[in-house]
Amino acid sequence: MILKKRSLYSFLLLLLIVFFSYTFINKVLDIDSFMLNIAKTGLFRGWMVDAVAYLALVLEGTCIALLLFRESIGLIASWLMMLCFTCYICILYFFSLYEICGCGGILNGLPFWWHLLINSAIIVVISYLIYKRFYGKI
Repeated sequence: MILKKRSLYSFLLLLLIVFFSYTFINKVLDIDSFMLNIAKTGLFRGWMVDAVAYLALVLEGTCIALLLFRESIGLIASWLMMLCFTCYICILYFFSLYEICGCGGILNGLPFWWHLLINSAIIVVISYLIYKRFYGKI
């Protein structure tokens, strides 16, 4: 039974790393499109668009590295990052600035509710992983 619990934990952690890596690589490979999506919100202008885009990439890349090498810190950092990203898309939506998801890859172009659902599911998965990491027998 413990092996099954560890397997679920490891599977979800790997899935999270793959998901973050996928979106990170897509943003890096199409940085102009990523920046354009940030600029189109109207929330940021000029140099702020670049700053927000690169900050998001640094955060995401750091979370991936932490998940690989400092798992406990990586889980907490990933949870906070996803919470911030989710608050960001909610602010965009409620101020009618949200057009489409700019995460890249197959996620690019998602409407708000799908983006919110995916982010919420990721937050739940990370919450489970944090719970298991700190309070479970992992």
